[in-house]
Amino acid sequence: MRTTMNWNSAIFFYGTVLLLLLQIPSYYLLHRDVESLLLYIFLIILVILTLWRGTVLGLISSLLFIFISGSTLLYIGMSKNTVFFSASFSMQLFFVYGVVQLLLILSAGKVHDLLFEQANYLKQLQQDIKSYVAIDVETGFDNETRMRISVNEEMRRSDRHKHTFVFIVLRLENYEQFKKLYGTKEAQHLWQQLAQKIQQTVRQTDKKFRFRENQIGLLLIDTTDEHIEVIFDKLDQALKNHQLLNEKWITLSYKTSYFTYSPLLEQSFDELLTELEREMKTSALQI
Repeated sequence: MRTTMNWNSAIFFYGTVLLLLLQIPSYYLLHRDVESLLLYIFLIILVILTLWRGTVLGLISSLLFIFISGSTLLYIGMSKNTVFFSASFSMQLFFVYGVVQLLLILSAGKVHDLLFEQANYLKQLQQDIKSYVAIDVETGFDNETRMRISVNEEMRRSDRHKHTFVFIVLRLENYEQFKKLYGTKEAQHLWQQLAQKIQQTVRQTDKKFRFRENQIGLLLIDTTDEHIEVIFDKLDQALKNHQLLNEKWITLSYKTSYFTYSPLLEQSFDELLTELEREMKTSALQI
């Protein structure tokens, strides 16, 4: 909260400086002649460009504009040609204009940087909140953070009591296409139905997780790989077909993989999970 307040104070300060500096060219350039009005319009465009894209682009555009305009003004002054610039707009005034312009660009760039940093900070906070919310809203399963904690705890328990467990990963295929084709409401309904079917298929003591957008992890406690085919058959029957909200039926497809943890296995859960995602099998569960 303090960080956000500091950002707001800094944005307010540099925004105020920017507005005050804008009064200087407004006072000298407005209500004069067409050339002065054009310079003021270009200045406002540069400030807006800097607020939008940042200091670097603003400074580059500003320096190019000053160079081109200054060279043109110098050439016109030397040739005594006042077609584009009036005689009242001197090189001294243009020098002041250039200094004010650079100050405005720097102030606008600072406001852009602060807004950009604040937006990234808020986005990171949203990701952290999402990461530490224990329950996935659509399925009621635990999230990835809780999954890692639970599996690592089960690995330590397995090492102490010399028992095995199985961890299964189910990845729903073509999920992005499903969302595009049927919409967000159908996607939410899909996950609710999948969660309900999984709850009915596996034991109550088994732990269920939703990690990544389209993946589910199942921690089957006190289970060996001797029972994995029976488990896959049950999941196959339960998850193969899905009824949409309009009561039409569709067939879903998955990729799956699993590992059986034996006591004192040297690999960490992160290593095992990486192997599962890399070696995801299509033959283990065909839905």
